[in-house]
Parts: sequence; C-alpha cells; structure tokens
Amino acid sequence: MVSLLWKWCATLFLLALFWAGSVLPVQADIVDARCDIYPKGADKPSGRYLCVLSQHHGYITIDRADGVYYDFHPARGEPGQYRDDRNQPVYRRSGLGAKGMIFEMSDKSIYVHWDTSVLAEP
Repeated sequence: MVSLLWKWCATLFLLALFWAGSVLPVQADIVDARCDIYPKGADKPSGRYLCVLSQHHGYITIDRADGVYYDFHPARGEPGQYRDDRNQPVYRRSGLGAKGMIFEMSDKSIYVHWDTSVLAEP
C-alpha cells in the first residue's frame, strides 16, 4: 500500500514539474557589451557602440545603441555559422577569447566586447 502511494506521489510530482517547465517562460542570455564595427578589410573600427547581445536557443541578436539591430539564426548542423535576416552567411570567429566574440558578415565584422569601459566618459 505504501509503495503504491509513493509511486502515485512521484508521478504527480513529475507531472507538476513537467507542467511548470512548459508554462514558465524561458530566459535568454542577455549581456550589455561594446560593439566595434569593422568594414570589410579595415584595420580600425568605423564605429563603437554600446550594444546588447542576446542568445536564445542558438539565435543571436545584437541591438546597438544607435538603433541598428542584427538578427542571426543558426545554419543547420554547422556550429558557429549563422544566417542574417537577408539569409546571408554570418560566421562566429575566435580571436577575442574570454573577452568577447566576433561575427563576420559579407561587408563588415562585429567585434562584441564584454568590457564597455572604453566607452565610459571621462
């Protein structure tokens, strides 16, 4: 009798856990950052902006403080490769290590730095 009651309680607990997981909103990873924009082939950025990088289920958005917005969705089965809202390829590159990440597009590269202190006013 106790064994049957225990199984029933365990089943109810698992169902409640499953229901809570499907109803509660999923949080995305969101971080304030600095975005340096390098035109293709340039060795100096054309602009530096405060930005917000968001990652959710492999999708990446970058929202710059000047109103420019990038939306990247993962390319199927290709880690580090994305497509933008015009279906053009975007590649996540290494080079910043733990300091940030780089996204290479056909006409520019976006260097996303976690340290925003360079943009702080003196």
